[in-house]
Amino acid sequence: MSMRNNVLEISEDSVSISSRSYSGRNDFTEVIIPEGVTDIGVGAFADCTALEKIVLPAGMERIRKELFSGCTSLKEIVIPESVRTIGEWAFRNCRSLETVIIPESVTDIAAEAFLSCPEVTIYAEPGSYAGRFARKYNIPLGRIL
Repeated sequence: MSMRNNVLEISEDSVSISSRSYSGRNDFTEVIIPEGVTDIGVGAFADCTALEKIVLPAGMERIRKELFSGCTSLKEIVIPESVRTIGEWAFRNCRSLETVIIPESVTDIAAEAFLSCPEVTIYAEPGSYAGRFARKYNIPLGRIL
């Protein structure tokens, strides 16, 4: 792990990030996670209120429970095509979150994944699981172009 210019860079030789390992930290606005990371623990970045941008690695299979809960500055997230599941409260209280791009690979989203995200729009194919989820929970649905 290294820090420069408010950017947290996870070590290239990491394969996982432990639960709650960065929770509550406000000394970075961006996180860079290398492709080798396949597992990010529960609430690893919860309550990082300064976090604005994160790029998730292509190998991860799930967005765990509370992963970004309380990240009030986060505006956009692109879910990698390797992800199948988005857990409970994954983005709870992400009040600035506007754009979530969800691929067709996602086949399970917890009902409260986007609880208290008043600005969020889910971008997904209308017939996909994410598209049906957005309609069921009255979350605006945008089309992936």
